[in-house]
Amino acid sequence: MLISNKFKLLLSKIRIAQCNKKKKLKLKLFSIDLILLDVLWKNGVIYGYNKKKDIYIIFLRYSLRGFGMVDSVAFLYPILTKKQLKTLIILNPYYSYLILTFKGISICSKSNLVDYGGRLIAKL
Repeated sequence: MLISNKFKLLLSKIRIAQCNKKKKLKLKLFSIDLILLDVLWKNGVIYGYNKKKDIYIIFLRYSLRGFGMVDSVAFLYPILTKKQLKTLIILNPYYSYLILTFKGISICSKSNLVDYGGRLIAKL
């Protein structure tokens, strides 16, 4: 399975749990999934995660209106350059974009400008 597909699977599980108004999500994860969880935690999309034996517990975060932080996720595939990503952020300033690059994974938005191009995984 491709790395981007693993990230999409994890994001979709988080989205489904938030649609069901769960506070915690229990999953069996691999080390590659922890990279995405660290990025989501650092950017305030989830409260954090904890490991108990072989299972990870993800603490989900909601907005003040009760919507999940991954409420409007859309999965995308194209590889974009730095200029194309900046244009996309200017055209849609209210969304964040999950980008997979050779330097790692990051969330780009209007407040967090793009430093490099990469594969666009999801629109959050």
